[in-house]
Amino acid sequence: MYQKIEAILKKIDLIFIGLTVISLGGMTLAIFLQVLFRYVFNSPLAWTEELSVFMFIWMTFLAGYVGARRGKHIGVSALKNALPELGSRILEFIANLISAVFFFIIVYSTTLFLPKLMTQTSPAMEIPMAFVYSIMIIGSFFMGLWYALLAVYSLSRKDRAEG
Repeated sequence: MYQKIEAILKKIDLIFIGLTVISLGGMTLAIFLQVLFRYVFNSPLAWTEELSVFMFIWMTFLAGYVGARRGKHIGVSALKNALPELGSRILEFIANLISAVFFFIIVYSTTLFLPKLMTQTSPAMEIPMAFVYSIMIIGSFFMGLWYALLAVYSLSRKDRAEG
């Protein structure tokens, strides 16, 4: 079962990595165009700054999932390392469960705001803000899912849940 879930998540990882690269590239291009048009052509573009901020938001939640999957999020291991094996597993379970609950709360809270965000549009690009912030739901859902899986694996694994 673990292998099937991991195979699916590896495919999702590739999508998230690709979208992260596209977001970073698009943000870089938008900032370059802003500098070029402002200082070379003396005619700044109104939408580039807004686009780069939106792409940064997307990149943050996309890369957040990738970082979670690779075990790159910050953590303090002093207490975990000082505990015996059982205590270490229980602490790992609790930490992963709290992380999962946190991300699922973000999903729930952001979902509640979606109807209001559908009526708001961005000033320069005039796109619905729901589109901009929908990545919070997507990224947080997958981070919450991963941490929930890690919580389950921490109680049942033989050193294979680290990704």
